[in-house]
Amino acid sequence: MFFDTHCHLTDPKYNDKDLELILKKIQEDNIFCISMATDLNEIEKLEILSSNKNVYFGFGIHPYEAHKYYPISKYQDLLKNSFLKYKQNQKLIFIGEVGIDLYNQIETKNQQTEVFEYFVYLASEYNFPLSIHTRSAENEVINILKKYELKKHIKAVFHCFVSDSKDILNEILNNNWYIGVGGVITFKNKKNDYLREILLNIDLTNVLLETDSPYLTPEPYRGKTNYPFHVKIIYEYISNLRKIDLEDLKQTIFNNLKKITDNF
Repeated sequence: MFFDTHCHLTDPKYNDKDLELILKKIQEDNIFCISMATDLNEIEKLEILSSNKNVYFGFGIHPYEAHKYYPISKYQDLLKNSFLKYKQNQKLIFIGEVGIDLYNQIETKNQQTEVFEYFVYLASEYNFPLSIHTRSAENEVINILKKYELKKHIKAVFHCFVSDSKDILNEILNNNWYIGVGGVITFKNKKNDYLREILLNIDLTNVLLETDSPYLTPEPYRGKTNYPFHVKIIYEYISNLRKIDLEDLKQTIFNNLKKITDNF
C-alpha cells in the first residue's frame, strides 16, 4: 500500500471527471489518501468521498480562512459540535489542515493564532493528530504545541516541511512530531538540496509522505495539476535517494501512520 497523507480532493481545481479518475486510479494502484479540509463547508463532501475505502479525511480550518472564525469564543461551540458529529465516522483521522501562515497572511496573525490554538486544544482533548500548515511561523506553532505538551503528548505532522532551520527540525524530532514530505523533494533547483540532505540523514520513523495535490506536483510533471496517485513518484524518489527497498519504505510509512491513528 501507498499512503498520501495530505491532499485536497475537494479543491475547486478538481472537477467531477478529475475525481472519477482519482478514485479509480487510487483503487487500482492500492493508494490510500487523507483528504484535508480547509473550511467547514468542505467536510460534508469529504465524508461522502470517504465512503470510498481508499479515502480518509481531516477536519480543519486553513489559516487563510481563520479570520472567518474569529473571535473563537463565538465559534468554538459550532466547531466542537461539528467535530464531534464527524468524529463518529472512523474515516475522520486528522485535525487538519490547520496552522499559522505569516508568509502570505501576516495581517491576520492574531486570528490565525487563536483559531489554531483552539484546534490544538481539540487535538489534545480527543487524542487526534494534527496536520499543520506553517510558513514563516514555525516558532509560533511550536510554542503553542509545547504549551499543550505539558499536559499530554500532541501528535503532529508539519505538512509540506520546507524549513532550513536546524533548530526547528530538532524541535520537531525531539518532540516526536513528524515532517510531511511531498513533491518539493523532487524539484531539481539547488535551493531544495537542504531538504534532500535532511531526508538522507534523519530517521525515517519521523517522516510521512504526501502530495498536497492538486498543488506542488512532483517532477517530471511539475507545473501541471497534481493528483494523489503521484505519491508513488515521491516514494520511488526517496527510495532511490536513501538507497532502500521500496517495500521497506512503504512499511515504514505505514508503521508511522499506525503510531498516529489506529484506523488503518
